Amino acid sequence: MSGAEEARLRRAVGRLMDGQQEALDIARATLEAGMAARTDDALADLVDVLEGTLEDARAELGIEEGEEA
Repeated sequence: MSGAEEARLRRAVGRLMDGQQEALDIARATLEAGMAARTDDALADLVDVLEGTLEDARAELGIEEGEEA
């Protein structure tokens, strides 16, 4: 594996890890607040975070949507 490939993989994994942490933070805040009304908003936020990080990682790796890694 070349240095450039390794750097690309590190960026992609880093972005996925950042997105996972952000999603966990949203879930924890919602659970701690105990606000059932906020659940729909939190789920929408989670979907946005997870979709965004997946798109970022795919772009970094040059993988089109629907294409296998």
